[in-house]
Amino acid sequence: MRPYITAATAYVGLRAANDKFIAAAIVDMGRALEDAGPVELATRLKGMSATKRAKIGLARLRVEGVPPQRIVSIVLAVSALIKADATAPRAKEFRTVQICKAVHRLASGTHRVWIVEDHQGRKRRTEMHSFPKSTGRVLREMGRMLEPPSLELAVEKHVAGVLAHRQRYGRPRAAG
Repeated sequence: MRPYITAATAYVGLRAANDKFIAAAIVDMGRALEDAGPVELATRLKGMSATKRAKIGLARLRVEGVPPQRIVSIVLAVSALIKADATAPRAKEFRTVQICKAVHRLASGTHRVWIVEDHQGRKRRTEMHSFPKSTGRVLREMGRMLEPPSLELAVEKHVAGVLAHRQRYGRPRAAG
């Protein structure tokens, strides 16, 4: 996956200013992040609907400062990987879930650190890391929010370019 993300990131960076499809996808992705609403702690998500949990996941991306270009790059990378892999399922739902898994990992948890002093005055660091489960329904809902028509057009127009970019610049160097 990493070589595809590297190639897609470079490809989007080269074309973001001049290509109307990629520029529109970036603008729409930024709008989706802004419209996501407030962030909630990962420990408080239990019992919420899949739609609400998906919106909170997008809001967490916004708060963490994940740029819309990064998400567009992930979408193109996953789409290119699926196209290049002859054994990968071609269903749109498969692609959507794979994209959301990658995006969800960018900012999925709640992390807290406390300094606790014991009865002898020694200070000890206590940490809590809580990660929400990325269930199928939440990923599908997030996918609907992350796949505006402009992004579909960018995928349609540029997956071949990402694959070519990966072939040209993405080969690992020989150890020597």
